[in-house]
Amino acid sequence: MNRERLASFLTAPYPLRLFDSLDSTNSYAKQWAAEGAPQGAAVFAREQTKGRGRRGRAFCSPPGGLYMSLVVENTPASPGQLTTLAAVAALEAVAQVTGQRLHIKWVNDLLYQGKKVAGILTEGVIIQGVLAKSVIGIGLNLGPEELPVPGAGSLYVKGQPADRERLAAEIMGRILSGLSQAPRHMASYRAHCVNLGQWVSFEHENQPRAGLAEEIDDEGALLVKTEEGPLRLIAGEVSLRPRG
Repeated sequence: MNRERLASFLTAPYPLRLFDSLDSTNSYAKQWAAEGAPQGAAVFAREQTKGRGRRGRAFCSPPGGLYMSLVVENTPASPGQLTTLAAVAALEAVAQVTGQRLHIKWVNDLLYQGKKVAGILTEGVIIQGVLAKSVIGIGLNLGPEELPVPGAGSLYVKGQPADRERLAAEIMGRILSGLSQAPRHMASYRAHCVNLGQWVSFEHENQPRAGLAEEIDDEGALLVKTEEGPLRLIAGEVSLRPRG
């Protein structure tokens, strides 16, 4: 990724740190944020050796992807709103730059042609015992390599390399401009979410459950109608399942 070209697409001179390889852009950005990195500071890598997803899971991050983490100051937006905002920002940026149409799998996955091509991880930064900042991490699979993960895919198109700088700038700009407008982005999130109106399975209080995904509230929580009554899910793995 070219620093000067990336900066040319941005609306302000945000601090940028670019690497060929990092263990985790989120880990680096959290440390940088704790040391004083301001809102809009961003970390990029073409490869992560210890990429992380939600609940401590590994995130496959082979060379050639776009792996980025963005620092945001303490904001009225909830963690769920930050994650959903990032999902909408990435989805819209991909459509703008590549023309590819993505969908969202609640809460933090982006799908292309039914396969996961991106994940989002939002983490808080505690400074002197106070939640002072957040880091929003986004990983987009752009390379040609077949990923060793079931259900994973890529946005790679032979002969049409992705414009990483423009794509990164579009994502950054949409997140930063959307912070003050949350939860306005939730309408787009709901419109692109594959879970709504579908029978889903999940774990709740360490027990397998199933129900109808009826709504996503303005905090990003999934509202599910089950035989035992309604549930409000704020995190966890939710799978689409045929009823029966």
